[in-house]
Amino acid sequence: MTSPSTETPPTDPAERAKIFARYRQALKTERELKPLVRVMAAQDLKAGTATVAELARSTGMTAEVFRRMARDLEVPVDPRYEERAAASRKKPAAED
Repeated sequence: MTSPSTETPPTDPAERAKIFARYRQALKTERELKPLVRVMAAQDLKAGTATVAELARSTGMTAEVFRRMARDLEVPVDPRYEERAAASRKKPAAED
């Protein structure tokens, strides 16, 4: 299957209207589910039952969304990554 961005868009107005309607429905579904997904992800991060990477894979959201969430929730960094996390926090801001 080709990526939608590489397909030639349909020229038939009825087909185009169907695609636009599908897109609108997808946005509506995302808006409905996103708050619940964020609550569930926060619970899983706090309980330690899911990692940032697992949540990113499961949801299709970027890992950065869940890294920030974990930081905000003060979820401890996995000991394997603590040194790297501490080093990234200590980096000074770039000066111009």
